[in-house]
Amino acid sequence: MAALTSPSRSDSVGYGVTLTFETLGADAPLRVRPWDDTLLRVIDGVIALRFDGEERLLSPGGEAIVPAGFHHTMCAVTGEARIVMGYRRAFKGAA
Repeated sequence: MAALTSPSRSDSVGYGVTLTFETLGADAPLRVRPWDDTLLRVIDGVIALRFDGEERLLSPGGEAIVPAGFHHTMCAVTGEARIVMGYRRAFKGAA
Protein backbone atom coordinates (compact mmCIF):
# COMPACT_ATOMS: atom_id res chain seq x y z
CA MET A 1 0.00 0.00 0.00
CA ALA A 2 2.84 2.36 -0.92
CA ALA A 3 0.48 4.97 -2.34
CA LEU A 4 -0.75 5.83 1.15
CA THR A 5 2.69 6.68 2.51
CA SER A 6 4.70 9.87 2.45
CA PRO A 7 5.59 11.38 -0.93
CA SER A 8 9.05 10.68 -2.32
CA ARG A 9 9.63 14.24 -3.47
CA SER A 10 9.29 17.44 -1.51
CA ASP A 11 7.12 20.14 -3.00
CA SER A 12 4.38 22.25 -1.54
CA VAL A 13 0.65 21.75 -1.72
CA GLY A 14 -0.83 24.19 -4.22
CA TYR A 15 -4.26 24.69 -2.69
CA GLY A 16 -6.59 22.96 -0.26
CA VAL A 17 -9.77 22.88 1.77
CA THR A 18 -11.00 21.92 5.23
CA LEU A 19 -13.96 19.53 5.32
CA THR A 20 -16.26 18.24 8.04
CA PHE A 21 -17.81 14.77 7.63
CA GLU A 22 -20.77 13.44 9.55
CA THR A 23 -21.94 9.83 9.79
CA LEU A 24 -25.33 9.65 8.06
CA GLY A 25 -25.66 5.93 7.36
CA ALA A 26 -25.36 6.14 3.57
CA ASP A 27 -22.36 5.11 1.51
CA ALA A 28 -20.11 8.03 0.63
CA PRO A 29 -19.79 8.83 -3.08
CA LEU A 30 -16.65 7.94 -5.03
CA ARG A 31 -14.26 10.83 -5.57
CA VAL A 32 -11.50 11.25 -8.13
CA ARG A 33 -9.11 14.07 -9.01
CA PRO A 34 -7.76 13.14 -12.45
CA TRP A 35 -4.75 15.47 -12.45
CA ASP A 36 -4.03 16.15 -8.78
CA ASP A 37 -2.55 14.09 -5.95
CA THR A 38 -4.63 14.52 -2.79
CA LEU A 39 -3.17 14.83 0.71
CA LEU A 40 -5.60 14.07 3.55
CA ARG A 41 -4.84 14.98 7.17
CA VAL A 42 -7.33 14.25 9.96
CA ILE A 43 -7.82 17.06 12.47
CA ASP A 44 -10.60 15.60 14.61
CA GLY A 45 -12.50 12.30 14.74
CA VAL A 46 -11.80 9.14 12.75
CA ILE A 47 -12.36 8.63 9.02
CA ALA A 48 -12.45 5.48 6.93
CA LEU A 49 -10.60 5.95 3.63
CA ARG A 50 -11.36 3.36 0.97
CA PHE A 51 -8.79 3.37 -1.78
CA ASP A 52 -7.38 0.82 -4.24
CA GLY A 53 -9.42 -2.04 -2.77
CA GLU A 54 -8.41 -1.42 0.85
CA GLU A 55 -9.84 0.45 3.80
CA ARG A 56 -7.65 2.46 6.14
CA LEU A 57 -8.77 4.15 9.36
CA LEU A 58 -7.20 7.54 10.04
CA SER A 59 -7.37 9.26 13.43
CA PRO A 60 -6.23 12.79 14.41
CA GLY A 61 -2.80 13.47 12.93
CA GLY A 62 -3.18 10.60 10.46
CA GLU A 63 -2.34 11.31 6.83
CA ALA A 64 -2.74 9.63 3.47
CA ILE A 65 -1.88 10.51 -0.11
CA VAL A 66 -4.22 9.43 -2.89
CA PRO A 67 -2.47 9.61 -6.27
CA ALA A 68 -4.12 11.43 -9.17
CA GLY A 69 -6.69 9.38 -11.04
CA PHE A 70 -7.48 6.93 -8.21
CA HIS A 71 -11.09 6.58 -7.12
CA HIS A 72 -11.53 6.82 -3.37
CA THR A 73 -14.19 7.41 -0.79
CA MET A 74 -14.10 8.55 2.82
CA CYS A 75 -16.55 8.88 5.66
CA ALA A 76 -16.63 9.57 9.38
CA VAL A 77 -16.52 6.32 11.35
CA THR A 78 -18.75 7.61 14.16
CA GLY A 79 -20.16 11.04 14.77
CA GLU A 80 -18.24 13.81 13.06
CA ALA A 81 -14.71 14.11 11.67
CA ARG A 82 -12.77 17.07 10.29
CA ILE A 83 -9.99 16.80 7.72
CA VAL A 84 -7.76 19.10 5.73
CA MET A 85 -7.25 18.21 2.09
CA GLY A 86 -4.50 19.62 -0.08
CA TYR A 87 -3.90 19.12 -3.77
CA ARG A 88 -0.90 19.27 -6.08
CA ARG A 89 -0.42 18.53 -9.75
CA ALA A 90 0.68 14.95 -10.25
CA PHE A 91 4.35 14.49 -11.10
CA LYS A 92 4.68 13.19 -14.65
CA GLY A 93 8.46 12.70 -14.70
CA ALA A 94 11.16 14.57 -16.58
CA ALA A 95 10.14 16.27 -19.81
